[in-house]
Amino acid sequence: MEPAINLYSSNEKSELIRENSQEILSVLAAHQIALWEYDIITGKCSFSNDYFFTLGLKDAGIIFEDIDDFYRFIHPEDIEFYKQAFAEMLSSDSKTSQIRVRCISEQGKVIWLEDHFLSYKESCESHPGKLLAYTVNVTSQCEKEQHIKYLEEYNRKIIEALPEFIFIFDDNFFITDVLMAPGTILLHPVEVLRGADGRSIYSPEVSDLFICNIRECLRDGKLKEIEYPLEVDGSLHYFQARIAPFEGNRVLALIHDIGDRIQRSQELIEAKRRAEDADKMKSVFLANMSHEIRTPLNAIVGFSELLQTTEDVNMRKEFMNIINNNNELLLRLIGDILDLSKIESGLMELKLESFDLADAYKETFMALKQRCTNPEVEFIGHNPYKSCLVKLDKNRLVQVGTNFITNAIKHTDRGRITMGYSYIDGGIKLYVEDTGHGIPKEKQHKLFQRFAKLDDFTQGTGLGLAICKAITDAQGGKIGMESDEGKGSKFWAWFPCEAEIERYEETEEIAEDILRMGHNPTLSTSQESCTNDVQKKSILVAEDIDSNYMLVKALLKTSELTRAYTGKEAVELASSHHYDAILMDMKMPVMGGLEATREIRKFDTETPIIAVTANAFEFDREEAMRAGCNTFITKPLNKKELKEVLGD
Repeated sequence: MEPAINLYSSNEKSELIRENSQEILSVLAAHQIALWEYDIITGKCSFSNDYFFTLGLKDAGIIFEDIDDFYRFIHPEDIEFYKQAFAEMLSSDSKTSQIRVRCISEQGKVIWLEDHFLSYKESCESHPGKLLAYTVNVTSQCEKEQHIKYLEEYNRKIIEALPEFIFIFDDNFFITDVLMAPGTILLHPVEVLRGADGRSIYSPEVSDLFICNIRECLRDGKLKEIEYPLEVDGSLHYFQARIAPFEGNRVLALIHDIGDRIQRSQELIEAKRRAEDADKMKSVFLANMSHEIRTPLNAIVGFSELLQTTEDVNMRKEFMNIINNNNELLLRLIGDILDLSKIESGLMELKLESFDLADAYKETFMALKQRCTNPEVEFIGHNPYKSCLVKLDKNRLVQVGTNFITNAIKHTDRGRITMGYSYIDGGIKLYVEDTGHGIPKEKQHKLFQRFAKLDDFTQGTGLGLAICKAITDAQGGKIGMESDEGKGSKFWAWFPCEAEIERYEETEEIAEDILRMGHNPTLSTSQESCTNDVQKKSILVAEDIDSNYMLVKALLKTSELTRAYTGKEAVELASSHHYDAILMDMKMPVMGGLEATREIRKFDTETPIIAVTANAFEFDREEAMRAGCNTFITKPLNKKELKEVLGD
């Protein structure tokens, strides 16, 4: 092989090398790359002339003698790191290494530099131990990396803050990706969901809903929102999906469990309903209280006035009895209100005492049977024990029994009412059973609520049974009822207690007598005539309460009265007889006064109908006028006013 021919002189070679070196340095400077060398033995550094300028640290021409001079440019937080990394590199057997560090320019700007080292550690005459290094300005790269890292952290925090998870769907409803916060529970693992057909997760109905909205979203580029149910772990959950365009034929669906929101909404709706019901019940209660207070007042005021003008001893005695009975009714109303107040404030106290329930039962039975004045109803009592010593609140026990009997009398037209008790399951069970109207199933759950009444035609505040329940609960007992509509009802209350019982001998009578009470003849006539005077007005009086009818009868001595006990009976009598006027009580059993008035007006538009009511509110008056009444008077009745409306 022939030797190579040297085409250049030594000077030409030197110049060529210089030019090539300068060209190389220019190229490196253009890419912000600078060269330097470190003498391992002496610790001296040799930097290229424009080292600092190239890297953006300082003006060119500055010369440093050792590595410590370079440390002045390093970020204070990175100095120790660089020193340690440099020392480790010197002691390493590796021929190459690199160190990345932050530096501070003269303008205070942070610059990222990356040193790449080539080690010549084998010291000899021609090559003493040195490090050849080149430094690259990687600020732009580091900023991008930091930005990417920031974005990744930013996105991670966003995903972690998401209420649920994100699905990425294509236009065929395939799941291309799933993003979710740690701890999110899905129906299927993420690895199963990715690439799956959405139809395998959702029902056909929900899938169709998704597909329709995904395609609309891709078509018009607008956000879509859908809500749908999904069964998770055996329970029904409700979700909301917000669907937005993502890229290409894909959409991003943010899916959120809205079960809590729906539940809160339902709770708010229910709370609003309860508040409205409570407000309505209290309004009804106030109206009822007005009616119930005015009803006995009607008798008290009316018969008190009649006492002043009546000379007949028997009549005065009867009037006094009526006044006393209505006084008792008022006291019971006041007592119920006070009991309610105590219950509401938690101040109801129990006064436990030892007594013989058998004796107390006899007393209570004899008092209560006087209230059953319907000749069609038998009042039966069962006292199963000769003696029954217990420790209970006697007055409250009697109060419960009295309320049960009062309700039974109100709602029993014929048949029987039975009152009794027994010692069972470690307590006293008090019960009242009747053959009355019975209670519709849809109303049974309201019976023990405050202000609850089965209808508007019977007297009472609607507090009695609620008070009974409060009394029973306060003594750790139970209360309940069974009823068949049209057949009757049974109410019972059980009170826990110990009892010492003495039973009857076989020859002794166990049950109390069966009582059939008859009406007072003066109170029972359905059609009564006062005199034979043919000129007297014929008046139909629709009134179910005896004392109220007695008062009207006493006030209208010169009129011929016919009594209707129910609204239905009033309609039947008005359809078959002519009357000069009709006194229509608004709260009547079977058919209310308003409905009865409307029925009469279908065939009779001439006969004056006077609304008589214990309700004194203006809307009651307006309602009566709309039903067809000619005028309106309130209880207690006034003789002068009554005669004026009748034209006497």
